[in-house]
Amino acid sequence: MSLESTFGRRVSLITGGSSGIGLALATRLAELGGDVVLVARREGPLAEAAEGIRKRSPGARVETVAVDVADEAAVAEKIGAVVDRLPVHHVFNNAGVVRPGRFLELEPEHFRDMMRINYEGAVHVCRAVLPKMVERRAGHILNVSSMAGIIGIYGYTAYAASKFALAGFSQALRAEMWPHGIQVSVCYPPDTDTPQLAFENQYKPAETKAIAGNVKTLRAEEVAEAMLKGMAAGEFDIVPGMDGKISALAHRFAPGLVRWVCDFSQKKANGGARP
Repeated sequence: MSLESTFGRRVSLITGGSSGIGLALATRLAELGGDVVLVARREGPLAEAAEGIRKRSPGARVETVAVDVADEAAVAEKIGAVVDRLPVHHVFNNAGVVRPGRFLELEPEHFRDMMRINYEGAVHVCRAVLPKMVERRAGHILNVSSMAGIIGIYGYTAYAASKFALAGFSQALRAEMWPHGIQVSVCYPPDTDTPQLAFENQYKPAETKAIAGNVKTLRAEEVAEAMLKGMAAGEFDIVPGMDGKISALAHRFAPGLVRWVCDFSQKKANGGARP
């Protein structure tokens, strides 16, 4: 199916929608003739994002919802109110945070925050939207994991755990939802040029930077387009970028080789020696 026929004249709800991949998704969906609901924590960036979309696509219908997806009660109330009014068809669970660092140096709250936002946030949104989708027997959920949800690398003990959890959740949710006419997809973006990546790079250990440098950084617009094309094609696993696809396939069929490459990059970052 074409992107226009899949997303045009339909309502899409996007968490983490005020910047980065979420904003790129919303901008493209509006260009395709879809209605968008942007979800993020802060009113100011949401209003700015919505105005930018309207300027780019005059006549686009854009709503905003300020809510922290980690707050289960607030999500049930605010996003529940949206799905009571609007026939939300596509949901993009894109909100996420990342704080890299060595396991022995990370604080316990870093692990809790990433699990609460990256994993539990998606669960809360799905609980809010799926009952109405099941009633209509129509809808599509896309959960945004990460390449770190396929390959756990140095410096990502907290982040990878949350993204692996989201991938497992997506697999089980797909099995439960398809009999109700609901599609589920999961996307595994590599490093993407967003404000989140700029923040993340401040804390990446040298070993993490060396390993991540093996995969090309993508633009948010490239990732958004890959997501939409994958959903339109009915794909479950969506991996943007050729480098990402090669890494994912290599890990599936030759995981030992992938570990060797990662370990080699890690050693180079340490001058060829163990830390």
